Amino acid sequence: MIVIFLRTPKPCQETVTYRIGTVDERFGLTREQFASAVKIAVDMWKKPLDRELFREDTHGEIEINLIYDYRQEASDKLKVLNYKIDNTKTAYDDLKGRLDNLKTEYDQRNSTLASDLNLYNSRINTLNTDIEYWNRHGGITSDLHKKLMQEKDELESWREKLKVQQDDLHRLADTIQSMVVVVNEIAAKINLDAVNYQNTGNALGQEFCEGYYERKKGKQTINIYQFDNEYRLVRVLAHEFGHALGLNHSTDSQAVMHRLIQSDAIELSPDDITALQKRCSGN
Repeated sequence: MIVIFLRTPKPCQETVTYRIGTVDERFGLTREQFASAVKIAVDMWKKPLDRELFREDTHGEIEINLIYDYRQEASDKLKVLNYKIDNTKTAYDDLKGRLDNLKTEYDQRNSTLASDLNLYNSRINTLNTDIEYWNRHGGITSDLHKKLMQEKDELESWREKLKVQQDDLHRLADTIQSMVVVVNEIAAKINLDAVNYQNTGNALGQEFCEGYYERKKGKQTINIYQFDNEYRLVRVLAHEFGHALGLNHSTDSQAVMHRLIQSDAIELSPDDITALQKRCSGN
């Protein structure tokens, strides 16, 4: 019997290739700009060892995607409303307080609107019943016709106002949805309980993450879902490339591999470098 031993290279000995996949235009970045950010991120890992660990290739092993979904949309909406977003207990308490106030306002306005709609529909039914009755009984007098048409005009005017109220309420619900997403993002990162307002539209209570590296069925992907600026984009990318190298989360709050991104610096911390050297030595 002949036994063949296959050589397994040490980590970092062979350059890992990557390719740019989906780049959603709603982020306002071109493919070239996104590719440039990716290159800066991979160069952060290259510098300490003076060795190319990642290289772009049209058939690259890792597909890098920039995906605009509810996470980025939620963050963008709150920025327009001048809400401050950061991963601190202070920010959480502020947003949670505003969220609770908005939810109370929503419930009150929704209750008022529901009552007004019921009254509107009741008056519409009464008007239609009266018109049908008088048409069946010899027609409508001039005075009665004037009265019914006045009621019709008032109801049409009221209908327009109710439509405005509905639109305003939908926008308020949309803001609440965005706040639920972002508040739960912060809660997940600082180990607090998530909030869930199931009665306010389709609440999204899922955990918020800026990026995600996945290796599944032989396929590797890095998906970026949200970033505040281009420095943070590079930082998120570098973090996910670290996972692609097999690095775990660091306890150093300034490290690229810390589970929370607390810095926009585009360089590795000493802790990152130590972890990289240990990983690449095969220890």
